[in-house]
This record gives sequence, structure tokens and C-alpha cells, in this order.
Amino acid sequence: MRGGDDGTRIGVALEDWTGEADGAGRPIAETRYLCVPYEALRAVPVSYAGLYEALSGVTPPFPPEGVELRVAPLDPATLAQALGRFGVQRVAAAASLLIDGPVTVTGAPELTAVDRLVFLDAVAALLPYGWRTRFSAATWDQSGNRNVSLAFARQVRDRTAELDWRTPRLPERDTPGGAYAEMLADLFGDRGRSHAEVVAYLAHATPPLTDTEPTTAVRILAGLDWPATVLQAVERGTHDPADIRDLLTTGRHRELSDAGARRILTALIQERVPEDVPLLREHWADLGQADDLLASLLGPADRGEDETARAESAALIVLEMVDLEAVAAGAPQWPATLGALAANPRAVCALMAELAFGPPDRLVAWYRMLSHRLPESLLGPFGDVLFDPLRSVDPDRLAALAGHGTGCVSDLVALGSGTGRLGYVLPGLAGWLTALDRVPEDGPLKARLAQAESPTPRERGVLDGLLLWLDAPPQHITGIPARGHERYWDGFRSIWTCRMPASHADRRPEILESWVRAGGWAGSAEGVDAVLRLVRALSAGFPREGRLLERALLTARTRVPGLDRAGRRSGLHRTAGPP
Repeated sequence: MRGGDDGTRIGVALEDWTGEADGAGRPIAETRYLCVPYEALRAVPVSYAGLYEALSGVTPPFPPEGVELRVAPLDPATLAQALGRFGVQRVAAAASLLIDGPVTVTGAPELTAVDRLVFLDAVAALLPYGWRTRFSAATWDQSGNRNVSLAFARQVRDRTAELDWRTPRLPERDTPGGAYAEMLADLFGDRGRSHAEVVAYLAHATPPLTDTEPTTAVRILAGLDWPATVLQAVERGTHDPADIRDLLTTGRHRELSDAGARRILTALIQERVPEDVPLLREHWADLGQADDLLASLLGPADRGEDETARAESAALIVLEMVDLEAVAAGAPQWPATLGALAANPRAVCALMAELAFGPPDRLVAWYRMLSHRLPESLLGPFGDVLFDPLRSVDPDRLAALAGHGTGCVSDLVALGSGTGRLGYVLPGLAGWLTALDRVPEDGPLKARLAQAESPTPRERGVLDGLLLWLDAPPQHITGIPARGHERYWDGFRSIWTCRMPASHADRRPEILESWVRAGGWAGSAEGVDAVLRLVRALSAGFPREGRLLERALLTARTRVPGLDRAGRRSGLHRTAGPP
């Protein structure tokens, strides 16, 4: 109830017959009230029965100086006995129904008023204590007052849920009350929580819930076994990483066994979010398993997982966590991590790419340390493009690097592009790739070639030639100026003239023709000019492919708005004549 000062009160009203009658012969009833400011009860919660006992011990008239009442603190053990007496399923059903709205208890005429009060107290005990700021109850209500949250009555009150004492029902499953009922059943069942334990936990949930959503109560109850709930979600693969972060931040992971806490920590490590590193560093040393946990991060990728993204994130966390100075000094630290890193070539490659853009001394220190643990075939090509004197990576070294996974080759391409040293990688890459007896189906390599940047027209021609070799459309031709066309064509032709492996159909003309027909390159006059020059060069040197592309240009003119106008400026109408 609300007080006159808008403060919330918790109280009881005791009505009893006086044994007297009024002038009309009607019996007189006396009502005594006891109201206590809610804030006064937050430190030491009390039960309704405790308030009732304190009030029933005094009778009017009250002295002017007031009456001192002693109210016993809420005793979880006593309320747990009430749960057992009335049946925990019945009490839990009433509490869960209250989450969704007012409840009327019917079919219990044999209960005394005191019995009913104890039942109402038991129901309130299975709700967060702060729920009492929105809760009202009556041991008997014949008025049908819906403002009373929970009442015993002969018939169900209008617009309230009925709890039949003989056959109590649970709330619907898809309501907050249904979720609350399932959670209580789980706590008392599989989780093995005692009645007193749950009551004591809820008694400490004292923040007022007057104006909150019913789901707030569900979240509060979930907090009792929150660490176990999060661990269960982790084991099922349905966890929210934010829950793990909260668990570690609040320190409640310590409520789990060491094995459970390590599982929680491992799950967050496997999210591979570099921003989690400070939180990880704060807690995992306490578990004494830092090396093993970090090594688990470097394990095999899960099915369907982006291997490139996993390797990059793992590399970032390893760089942040491993004390390289201690390792270099011979300290027996991180043996499992370094062993797992040596067994994960993609993580090594991602590590080198990350180091390339950091402090030079850190790059040198890591490279020296890893060179004693890793084969030269894996680390050597990165050293070729990172340290003076720079050296071109020849096809044989690219082939050896690809032996650790073609993804490592794509990482080297990205490193060369990002450092402006693609020219040291591209010739060897072209030689290795076009000499293979089969075309690799490597998505990361296509992506790296498409994303690579080079100011050199010839390198851009080689990149587009290699993309077509991998059954992907060109990405680097648009924007090539007229003065750079010969160099672009030279690089493109160096790949175009290579014979595809016998096991792989040459789809390059088909892919290029489809790309030209789509017209996406026509966004600017520079794009139109560059494509026209390529079509002319192919027509001159390779007439069959040239005719195919000329027909594609004609189709593009009819499908792409504005292309005809841009084409007239660039001579498209002269090149793309009738077949």
C-alpha cells in the first residue's frame, strides 16, 4: 500500500468481533492496522505472520506514547515447513499465477483464518521480497475486490485466475508466470535446491517491484542458480556471451566447481573477442589453467566456422596474453599455448600479419622465438616480405607454404597487399597457382585477391587474371587509366594465356562474358574506358573470346541505364558492332 508521503508501506489488518452490538443489535467488529514503511523492512525482512503475531498481542486502547512492537525476522526454515505442509506444488502454482495477475483460491472451506494466513505467507515467500510492494492478500474476501492480489473466497472473483485447492493448476507455459513455475520446478527438482534455500534467496531480493514488468521476477529467480544456468547453456551451446561476462565481472563464477568455472572461461575465450582480454586476464590465472585455456583457443575450427576470422581473433588474444619476454628468457611458461600455436598454421599466419603492423621490435622478437619452433616452410615466406633484404617468394616456397593450407597463402597475399609489397608475392603466386594440376577451391584466397590493393597496373592485371583462374570475376580493371592499359593488359595476358589444368574446364571466357553483360563496371566513364580497352585487346589477340565479349557489350547497352551514353563518349558503339 502507499502511504500519505507516497512511501510504500507493508502492513496487516486484523478484524475481530468485539462481543458487543450497536443500537440496532448488530455485532460490532473491530479492525486493527499495523503499517511499517517498506524501507524499514529491507534490512531485516519480516513475514506477514510475524506482523500478525505482533499486532494480535496488543489490544486497544493504546497509550498516547505509542506501543512498542517486536516483530520476529522472517525465518526461511519456518516458511519451508509451511511449503511442506501445504504442498510445494500448490504454493508454487499460486505464486506463479500471481506473476500474471490476481488469483482467487477456492475450495478450501476447512482451513482456519490462521491457516489461510500462513498459506498466503508461504506464497509470498516464493516471490521476490520486493513483490510485496505490489502485493495484497485476504484470508477471505466476499466483496469480489479485484484490487486484492490473492484471496480465499467461496467463488472465483471476476477477472482473476482460479486456484482450486483440490486441483491447483499451473499458469500457461508461454507467460511470465509459466516461466516462473518451470523455474521453481527445476530448482526444487533437478537443481536440488532446498525449500529454505530458495525462500532465503528470495527474501534478500528486496528492491521494490511496484512499477516493474512481471518478467523482472522471473529474472530475479533465475539469479539464484544463475551460474549453473549459464554453465548449462554453455554445455548446450545456447549461451549468451554477455551472461558469461557478467558472471565473471560479478565473481559469481566462483560458485561453480573449478571444472565448471574453467568451462565458462573456455567458452568466453572461444568467442575470440579481443576486448575480452582484460577480463580473461583478471580471472583465468586464479584457476591455474591459463596455459591450457589459451591453448584451447587455438584448437581446430568448429564445423561451418570462418577459419580466417577464428585465426585472426586467436592471434590477437595470444599477442595480448603471452608474456614474450618471459618465454624468451627461458621461463617454462605457455608450453601448451606455444605447442598449439605451432600446430595451427592459420593462427601463425594471422599472427605474422598482425605483427607486421605493430612495433618492429615486437615483430622481430616473435619471429625469432617462433623460428625455433616452426618449420621454415611456414615462417620463411613471411620473413621474405617483412625483413630486409626483401626477397620475392618463388613458386616453390609458395607451394611449400600451401602445404600448411592454402589459407596460409591467402594470408601472405593480404600481408603483401597491406604492406605495399604485393610485388614480392604476386609473381610466385601466379607461377605456383597456374602450375597446379587442379584449381584449388579456396574461398579465402579469392577474397584476398579481390580485396588486394596495388597502384601498379600490371599487378592489377595479374590479380584479375588470377581471379578468373579461380572462377571469379575481375575486380581491379575499373579505373585503370589509358596510359596504364598496356601494362594492365600485359599482366592480364600473362595469366590468360596459361592453359587450365586438364581436370578443370576453362570457364574464364564464360565468367568474363557474364560480368561484361551485367554492366556493373559502367558506373563511371573510367570504368567503361577500361573495359572497352580490354575487350579490344582480347578481340585483337583472341578473336573467338573477343566476339563473345562484343555481344555481351551489346546486351549491356540495352540493360544498363546510361551505358549507351557513356559508351558513345568512349567509343562503345564503334567496338560493339553486330556479330
